[in-house]
Amino acid sequence: EQGRSWYYVYLTRFLILSGLRVGEALALDLIDVNLTNRTINVNKTYDAVNQIITTTKTACSTREVYIQDELYELIKKYLLYRREIEYNTNLKSNLFFINTRCKRIEYYSFAKYLRENAESSIGRKITCHALRHTHASLLLAEDVSIDTISRRLGHENSQITKDIYLHVTEKLKKADNATIKNLKLI
Repeated sequence: EQGRSWYYVYLTRFLILSGLRVGEALALDLIDVNLTNRTINVNKTYDAVNQIITTTKTACSTREVYIQDELYELIKKYLLYRREIEYNTNLKSNLFFINTRCKRIEYYSFAKYLRENAESSIGRKITCHALRHTHASLLLAEDVSIDTISRRLGHENSQITKDIYLHVTEKLKKADNATIKNLKLI
């Protein structure tokens, strides 16, 4: 199971379950992920173009993200996989996400993996950022408030979140109307 793509699989699932930007995830150090407190400390981002760690996108992007049960279980499995990589390579890294050479996962390789696998499995290419939209859409579908989602994503205010996810809220509104349409209340 030590195949090349497993670390991509873990990163993909992590992004869907956490809502982090891919640069934020690639910048994480082990110390930033605290399973005891169930928090991910987002305090930097990886700039793939310049290959440097830099500040987060905005001041609000610096945040603590809660690790819900599903994400908690994924992280535990990933840490075992990661430990196996370190053991097999006899290398150590402070980075949270590593490839099979104990180095930072390369953004452009991951983006290519995601595009190609999405195209072959769902028939269309997707971007890394689409995973963040998926996270927000799933939370909206579970009736998590816009304000909560906004804070989790590190948006400046909830209006940004509302504007970005208007299509999802419209779809939910239509589903609500369909549910209510044929009710006989009296």
